[in-house]
Amino acid sequence: MLSSIVLGFLAIFYLINAFLLPDAAGEDGIGPKTFPLVVGIVLFCTTALGIIAILRGYVDVRPIEGREFLRVVWCIVLFGLYAASIFLIGFVEASVIFSMLVSMTVFGIRLSVARALGLFVINIAIAMILFLVFDIWLNVLLPVGWLEYLVFGGLQL
Repeated sequence: MLSSIVLGFLAIFYLINAFLLPDAAGEDGIGPKTFPLVVGIVLFCTTALGIIAILRGYVDVRPIEGREFLRVVWCIVLFGLYAASIFLIGFVEASVIFSMLVSMTVFGIRLSVARALGLFVINIAIAMILFLVFDIWLNVLLPVGWLEYLVFGGLQL
């Protein structure tokens, strides 16, 4: 329950900061403020629904122990490394590495070479699409790594 309350305060903090972003909407009404506002609203609503479910007794709340605790700590460490590495190696590269490691940690996936390659291709495609959405539609510059430069370098985005 405590973690849900903390997440609720983080959602409120995120939403307040999203409202403080400059409103530079383009012709279609979408700008740099749009995505953070949507994320903040969704985060707040899902947290509120989670707290309501806990209070009504719909969710079995129990403390995490042993291996679960280690997985949570490892995911927090991975997120910190992801946040730091975005600016060092680029958005797409960091996102692919982060999502591969988190997938293997959270879902306990032991990958064969074929599954690893498939997951890698899917992660690159999703990261590249996100890069285009942020860079072109939302006009939010993301750190460029070698892959983004190789694929989009000639487009002068």
